[in-house]
Amino acid sequence: MQIELFSVYGAQASILERFSEKGIWCNVALKSLCKKKGLQIEEANLIGVDSLGIDVRIFSGVEVRTCRFPFKIRAMSEAAAEKKIRQLLFPRSRRKKFQSHGDELRDPGS
Repeated sequence: MQIELFSVYGAQASILERFSEKGIWCNVALKSLCKKKGLQIEEANLIGVDSLGIDVRIFSGVEVRTCRFPFKIRAMSEAAAEKKIRQLLFPRSRRKKFQSHGDELRDPGS
C-alpha cells in the first residue's frame, strides 16, 4: 500500500498553518469532532494531513495520544485536502452555529 504525503511537496505545512490561523474556531471544531467520535478530551491540535486523512494530537489529563480521522474519499490535491478537513471539522449542521456565533468565537474576551 502506498501513501502520498502532501508534506513531500511542502503543502502539509501550509494547510496546517491555514487551519491554525483560525484559532479558537479550529480548536472548538477539533474538540467537537473528538467528542462525536466518543473521545473525552481537554485539548486537541491538528498535527498532520495526507491524502487519506488528518492526524490530531489529543490531550486528556496527563494522557497524550494521536488519533487518525480518515477522509471518506482520497484527496487528490491540496485544495481537495483542505475542503475535506473543513467538511470533517465543520459539518453542515454546525456551520450555521459557527456563523451565528462567529463574533463571540473570534474575540474570546467578549
